[in-house]
Amino acid sequence: MDSSKVLKILSQCDALLEGHFRYTSGRHGKLYFEKIKVARRPDLVMELGRMTAEQMLDVKDSFDVVCAPAFGAIVFGFAAAYAMGKPFAFLQRDARGKMGIRSGFKGIVENSRVLLVEDVVTTGGSVREAIDVLNRLNATVEMVGLLVDRTDGQLKLDAPYRALLTVKAESWAPEECPMCKAGIELKKPGSSGKKS
Repeated sequence: MDSSKVLKILSQCDALLEGHFRYTSGRHGKLYFEKIKVARRPDLVMELGRMTAEQMLDVKDSFDVVCAPAFGAIVFGFAAAYAMGKPFAFLQRDARGKMGIRSGFKGIVENSRVLLVEDVVTTGGSVREAIDVLNRLNATVEMVGLLVDRTDGQLKLDAPYRALLTVKAESWAPEECPMCKAGIELKKPGSSGKKS
């Protein structure tokens, strides 16, 4: 996959931010992917979906349904499913912050083979949680498709994965964060609804 195309899309809508950020995982870092800036551009979302479908062409027949966790990854997962001609379902958190799948989607997810699409990964915690939810429905995650892998390809999952863009974006536990120690203002853009 040509990551320059992905970077071009992200730069078209100013979606890559630099600063001092608190990620969904609770870790701090200097690079943030503001997916909402891409999500409000359907043309770019559909292009990323097409790119994901192209990246999965050789394994397209190994899954039945595309799933994505709410909220940020929904549009990207939907666009990928559309480009591949596959059904789509999403996972979401309840009022207590526990991830699950809506009852209306259980029928197409149970006992199925899944491509799980996620937008940005720092530690993989949300992806692992989604895999656990799907496994409890006797679904098998055959592949994970990421828009942005901030681990520089070092992510460890119980399923193979591919990313449209892989970057080395250091992150730190809050108590180890050099930007916190320097007194740089912390920002927490976006929200997954995850309780951390």
